[in-house]
Amino acid sequence: MAPSDDPLMLPQLPNVGATELKELQRSVLLMLQQEGDKFPGSQPVSFERKHLAKGADVRGVSLFSKSFYAAEKTDGVRYMLLILKDATYAIDRNFAMKKLPPMHFPSREADCKVDRTLLDGELIVDDAEDGGLRHRFLAYDACCVNGRNLVPEPLPIRLLHLRREVLAPRYAAAADGHDFSAEPFVVEQKDFFSMGQLPNIFSQVAAGSHGSKWLYAFNDPLRKLVHGNDGIIFTPVIDPYIPGTCQTLLKWKPANMNSIDFKLCSEWRTESGYPSPRFKIHVADRSSLMEYDWITLNDEDYRRFSRDPGADTRIIECVYDPEWVTKEYADGPTWDVYRERKGGWKFERIREDKKLPNDIRTVESIKQSVADGVSGQELLETLNLKPINTRSSGLLEIAPSGAAAEAPPPVQETNAPAALSLGKAELSIGKPIPSAAPDQPRINDEDGDEDLDGGSI
Repeated sequence: MAPSDDPLMLPQLPNVGATELKELQRSVLLMLQQEGDKFPGSQPVSFERKHLAKGADVRGVSLFSKSFYAAEKTDGVRYMLLILKDATYAIDRNFAMKKLPPMHFPSREADCKVDRTLLDGELIVDDAEDGGLRHRFLAYDACCVNGRNLVPEPLPIRLLHLRREVLAPRYAAAADGHDFSAEPFVVEQKDFFSMGQLPNIFSQVAAGSHGSKWLYAFNDPLRKLVHGNDGIIFTPVIDPYIPGTCQTLLKWKPANMNSIDFKLCSEWRTESGYPSPRFKIHVADRSSLMEYDWITLNDEDYRRFSRDPGADTRIIECVYDPEWVTKEYADGPTWDVYRERKGGWKFERIREDKKLPNDIRTVESIKQSVADGVSGQELLETLNLKPINTRSSGLLEIAPSGAAAEAPPPVQETNAPAALSLGKAELSIGKPIPSAAPDQPRINDEDGDEDLDGGSI
């Protein structure tokens, strides 16, 4: 498939229509013996200091309370792959589906095809040694294979079915001469490692060069490919697959990469005699939206969002930057009165793959992860592991051992910050943000020493 600027990496593939979608959703939920109408994929929780507790200090889930596999957290787009005998579908986190171009999934049984199979994974684009791009679907779980519900099974059994029933017949077909080159992407199993191999994972992650499309990049030494990375995923070995939020599926990120997905909301007032917007961010509180904070955009992003007719529908990914200057505005008909505070949410990218912001409970968990500031070095030290490369190892250089990041402020409980009620002595007289020609918003693109690696086809 040719390289694409589509942030979801599936260009020109329309979503399945409403009637067919409803039937496919029902089939997926029946395969997993799940109820409801929500995306059934498992969602990790952010890593906190409590997840390193030992012995009597353990309260709930800890890396010392059960067995985990470690894997690099790939910076890709989350999809589940629904394989039926006559079609293959990509399922996004909104539970929408795209029918893929023909893909060949032969069965181990002669003259049969893989059917009623649901894989969980992510779609990524690698940089190859020859300078080209390579699209891969990295499957990191198998929820159902050939009609067998694997949700109750431990991870090794789920991965065994993935490799034996789905991938191995494709390898055999390739060896017999089948040409897979016309397919939209390669299908592989993501590599999993024992906890003792965690230093090896860290050693393959390097900081991106200046101007790089990735902040951190993972170098796949086996396949000689490079792709974006944003941390480590710890998957419990013996636990079943848990649809929805899974408290035992842990995602560790450097403190500066812990992000939150907010809903952007514009507010319009008069400025220099003309209507002008400023922006707030909202989070979900179960079935409703809750105002969370002001967000100050850089000039370029401000101009783009102010001209974007769909700004109020955007889900934006933000990181907390303790040095970012945030403007908080007083109530009134203009933007003249505001105060500045040090520290705030910094826009990173639009989440085209999401329609809803993070729930407030998820937000609080991520804030705790940022406040705990568990560095890569501390993670290895607590696990009694030594880094392989002590001079430079990307994720290990984020913070010194034990250093905690500055925590984001608490959620705003009123329309204006409390300090604004103290009068103009607390305020500044603002200057208008310059306008510019119309532009479009930025669109970028969703967890023994034996390693469990998968081949590709």
